[in-house]
Amino acid sequence: MKVSYKGNVVTNVKVFTDSFVTIENGLITYVGKEKPTDGKIIDYSGKYILPGFIDVHCHASANNMATDNPKEVADYHLSHGTTSMLLTYYRDVPHEELLTCLEQVKGLIGKSNVIGAHLEGPILNANRGTGSGVQQEYPDKAKYIKYIESGVVRQWTSSPEVDGVAEMIKDISAAGIIPSIGHSDASYKQVKEAYDAGARLTTHIFDATGITVDKNTMAGTEDISFDEACMLMDDMYYEVICDKNWVHVKKEKLALLIKTVGIDRVIAITDSFLSDGKMDSDINVFYKADGCASLSGSKLTMDRVAANLFNAGYSPVEVAKMTSYNAAKLLKLKDRGEISVGKKADLVIMDEQMTLVQVIT
Repeated sequence: MKVSYKGNVVTNVKVFTDSFVTIENGLITYVGKEKPTDGKIIDYSGKYILPGFIDVHCHASANNMATDNPKEVADYHLSHGTTSMLLTYYRDVPHEELLTCLEQVKGLIGKSNVIGAHLEGPILNANRGTGSGVQQEYPDKAKYIKYIESGVVRQWTSSPEVDGVAEMIKDISAAGIIPSIGHSDASYKQVKEAYDAGARLTTHIFDATGITVDKNTMAGTEDISFDEACMLMDDMYYEVICDKNWVHVKKEKLALLIKTVGIDRVIAITDSFLSDGKMDSDINVFYKADGCASLSGSKLTMDRVAANLFNAGYSPVEVAKMTSYNAAKLLKLKDRGEISVGKKADLVIMDEQMTLVQVIT
C-alpha cells in the first residue's frame, strides 16, 4: 500500500515545509513538494515529520527492566517513537544471567525495534555511577569473549583506567562492536590509550565522571578532566542525557560540547531506568538510609528528549540529528536515521511544540 504524509519534513539538512513523504512496502520512495498523484494522503500540515528515534542507551521502561521483560521495554519505547534501540545491561547483572539476556535480545532482533545490546560494564570504575563502592571487576577474557560471541552486542562501555581494559577494547573493536568509555576519572593518557585501542564513544558525557589530578600539578592550575580528554579525541561520539531540568548535563555544558566537537557527534539518549514513581520529573531520585539523594538514570522516553532539546532552542534539524541521524552513523545503520529515498519508513509525527502525535514503522 502506498501512503504519503504531508507536513514539515525534517531532513539532516533542512526542514521542507508543506512537503510529502511517500512510503511503499516499508521504504521511503519519495520526498518532495510535489503532491503524489496516487495512493492515500494523510495531512499533517503544520506538524513536523522526523526520522524515527534511535536510542543507544536504555535500561528499562517505567515498570520493567530489560533483564526481566525486554519485549515490554521495547514496546513501551516504540510507543514513544523509538523505532530502533539497544537494550542496555548495567554492571550489576551476573555473568550467567547476562548470557541469558543476550539470548533474549537475539530473539527480538528482526521482530521488534530492538537491534542489539549495549553492555554498560561490568568493567567500570567502582566509584563512579550507581552502585558506587562495589568491588572492582577486571577483564576476564574467558567471560567477555562469550559476550562477543553472542553476536548481538553492538556497543560496550568500560572505564579506561581499569587494568586490562585497553586490551579488551582491542578485542571488542576487532569484533565490530563499538567500544565506549565512561563512568571514569581516567587521565588524558588513559583516554588516549583507549582511543588508540578503538574507543569511539563517550558514555553519557559529564555524568558519572571525574578528574584525576597528576602529582606534578601546581596550586592554582586545573588539570584536564576525563570529559575534556574525550572531547579532544577525533572521530569520537558523545552520549548526552537530556532531561528537561538539565540535571544530568547542564544546558550550558551541552552547548559547550556542541561548540567544541560539532553537532554531528552528539547523540541524545534516555538512559531510562525503573521509575521512582514521581512522574512530574524526568529524573530518578532515590534516597539512601542516611537521607542522601542518589541519581539513578531517568524516566525519559525519546519523544521527551526531543521536546527537551527543542525547548532548549535547538532547531528541528538539530533535534533530528541528535535523536536519530548521528546514532545511525555511529552504528553504521545505512538504512535508517534520516528521511530520504530508499531508507526504512521509520517516522515520527511531532506537533508544533515537538510533542509526539504518531509513530510510523
